Amino acid sequence: MRERLAAAWLAIGAAACGSSSGGSAAPDADGGVAVDAGADAGAGAGADARPGPGADAGAGADAGVGTDAGAGVDAGAGADAASGTTVSVYATSYGWADNDPPGTAIAYPKNGGYPTVHDAAGGTGTFADPITFATDKSEFAPGTVLYVPFIGKYVVMEDDCAECDTDWSTSQKHHIDIWMNSSAAEMTNALIQCEDAWTRTSTNVEDNPPSTRTVTTVPLFDPATNTCRTAP
Repeated sequence: MRERLAAAWLAIGAAACGSSSGGSAAPDADGGVAVDAGADAGAGAGADARPGPGADAGAGADAGVGTDAGAGVDAGAGADAASGTTVSVYATSYGWADNDPPGTAIAYPKNGGYPTVHDAAGGTGTFADPITFATDKSEFAPGTVLYVPFIGKYVVMEDDCAECDTDWSTSQKHHIDIWMNSSAAEMTNALIQCEDAWTRTSTNVEDNPPSTRTVTTVPLFDPATNTCRTAP
């Protein structure tokens, strides 16, 4: 189940279920967002996972976060005559450290009998292997596939998100929280900063898209190098 870490990250601009609620990135649709290279390397991300936008964990020493503005690999053919339904959403991200519990566990795994794709959070972003996203199951049912143009990837609903649940139940606000490639190897603050950089307060996604949308399969975050891409 997806919930965010506690609030040390307020000091570095993080909040929200999968990223900052105000978002530390501008809501531009093409995804070209830089990450601050003077990041705080956390001396520990607190044990306190949060169900909503708050945070409270310890911050620590300086460590840089790499960036990579190179283009992704095209794996699709672009537009198709058959289109899905356009939906405007608030898009955040989450990863290993701010999943609850930390790791890749998801609420609706395929091996649990759900009409999903994975048994743990993951995916490359193709139509056949969409990336896990979390939300309220009343907003998008488990197994729902979306195409997300600003990251150039397909995503599939496989997890729950506490803040998304609240946004939907209180105001019918569409909120999706997209899994960001991560493991126990990365620096937590580098991951959180990348999540914030890819936050969009409002962006269009396509529900029930055709399989032919243009896709880039390069992950937005590389846990081995703590590098956050500035373009898909």
